[in-house]
Amino acid sequence: MDRLNEEELLTKYYDEILNIMNTIKVGVFITDGQGNVLMVNKESERTGGLELDEILGKNMQELLEQGYVDESSVLKALETKDEYRMIQSLGDGSSIYLTAVPYYKDGQIRLVVCTERDITETRVLESLLAESKELSEKQKKELEYLRAKSNGKSPDIIAESPKMKEIIHAVERVAQLDATVLICGESGVGKEVIADYIFNKSNRTEKPFIKINCAAIPENLLESELFGYEKGAFTGADTKGKIGIFEMAQEGTLFLDEIAEIPMRLQAKLLRVLQEKEIRRLGGKQTISVNVRIIAATNVNLKQAVEEGTFREDLYYRLNVVPIDVPPLRERKEDICALTEHFVNLFCEEYHTKKQVSVEAMAELMHAPWHGNIRELRNMIERLIVSFDGEQITSRQVKNLLFASDRSRSSCMIEEKLSLEELMGEYERELLLSYLEKYATAAEVARKLRVNKSTISRKLKKYKIAQK
Repeated sequence: MDRLNEEELLTKYYDEILNIMNTIKVGVFITDGQGNVLMVNKESERTGGLELDEILGKNMQELLEQGYVDESSVLKALETKDEYRMIQSLGDGSSIYLTAVPYYKDGQIRLVVCTERDITETRVLESLLAESKELSEKQKKELEYLRAKSNGKSPDIIAESPKMKEIIHAVERVAQLDATVLICGESGVGKEVIADYIFNKSNRTEKPFIKINCAAIPENLLESELFGYEKGAFTGADTKGKIGIFEMAQEGTLFLDEIAEIPMRLQAKLLRVLQEKEIRRLGGKQTISVNVRIIAATNVNLKQAVEEGTFREDLYYRLNVVPIDVPPLRERKEDICALTEHFVNLFCEEYHTKKQVSVEAMAELMHAPWHGNIRELRNMIERLIVSFDGEQITSRQVKNLLFASDRSRSSCMIEEKLSLEELMGEYERELLLSYLEKYATAAEVARKLRVNKSTISRKLKKYKIAQK
């Protein structure tokens, strides 16, 4: 039978052969003796991350040159005229074990059959399962602690600024409703604290409260974590199947942090959950009704993400039923004093010490930019408690740590989109701070730098740097 007849035979029985291939729980694709792709099963599409219309009928050399694959076991098998095995790393971090076996007839390679196995799935799933168990235990303990501490009442949010008081008022108004909430704000502003507050004020406090960081789970595993899977749904799947986070949160609340990191493909499935109140496990045929309140959070401008095509507009409006915009700490300076006192008391108790913040030190804290918001302030207070002796936190101690923090941040500035003028300004500011740490007055700094005192005074005013 010549090559043409073999291809006719494959064409004639294409559907039957493909159905058989689709029952195999490993990726399988077949090429002819020149490396042209003839057949691809569904598992191969999933494992390799390529759509059928992207590869069917294409030559493997062409796919290699166009960047669809970075190496081809088929081409290696054709080159060596023998079975070829290799491990291929994909862009999502997974690894595929490929075996390409040439089929000979009349001394010529007529077909190459290639199998693909995902060798990372099992290990990663085991790791995530262990982390999930650990996280569940931690969340359980945290919930028990909060309930014991508050005697059934929700903990207060520390707020002295008008902006935060408005937010608390809005949160208390919607907490007992089941409306979806979208919390927006920079990293470290306290979005998770507000989510905790909503949950503890809601009617679902006796039900599960599950938190998930959408950016912390690999994209190829996020779907199975959220929706679960049936047994045998994919290579490496638990033989008993697994319930997903939506089912775990049944009748409770699900906090989806960094919601903007969910890939577009899963955004459609999340939209369906919000609309239909039902899910379908991976590999499953039946839909499962879910009654879960969603609280989402992001530090990304989702409206802009919608305009850029990275976030679905319909999902944005489904999530944005109750929008809560948390301002950065630099825009609510009234909260800095109250938060500082709270963290001082917290860490003094933890480290069995007694300290107070001087008036001058508090003034320094009030004027700091706090790029990392409350998270940075908390870290700063803990460092002040453990790094210095004495019962009082001084302005000099605060300046030292703020200066160290600024220097650390400046080392990363080249990663940011700053102009040369902005970079030079930051360098000049840090230089002045460094000299003021060593010399007492602007006049001494001017002498050391060999410039007029008026120049130094003008620059100190420009950068809002206070002298000792």
